[in-house]
Amino acid sequence: MKSINKVTLIGAVGRDPEMRYTAAGMAIASFSMATSKKNKDKEETTQWHNIVAFQKTAELIEQYVKKGSKLYIEGELQYQEYEKDGIKKIATKIVVNDMSFLSDGGNQASTQGKKTASGSGTSRAKPQPAPVSDEFEDDSIPF
Repeated sequence: MKSINKVTLIGAVGRDPEMRYTAAGMAIASFSMATSKKNKDKEETTQWHNIVAFQKTAELIEQYVKKGSKLYIEGELQYQEYEKDGIKKIATKIVVNDMSFLSDGGNQASTQGKKTASGSGTSRAKPQPAPVSDEFEDDSIPF
């Protein structure tokens, strides 16, 4: 049976991305992103999400994303357990699989590294996926 771990967000970047590199030179970008909604009483609630991106997507984020940028993110949830001050904690992150720049202006990147002509469209940045098997192993599926 195939499972799905997919998150879709549209929101604003809460802080400038932090960049770091592995010993092998792989780029890693991390930042926070806010999503907000209003209830029927017009009260706004905001949720904060920890976002992490790798390789070429991280490099695009470093070049074009800053606090306040509007992004469309598709990714997957990842949980990491750690201990702080003797207390076990769980960190939740969203690992970017696909993203689009939604901010106005002409300084947005496309996957080829060119600027958008009008700045009003969206641009796509695709990371290089890790090898994952999408094939079904179960022969009992009747279709």
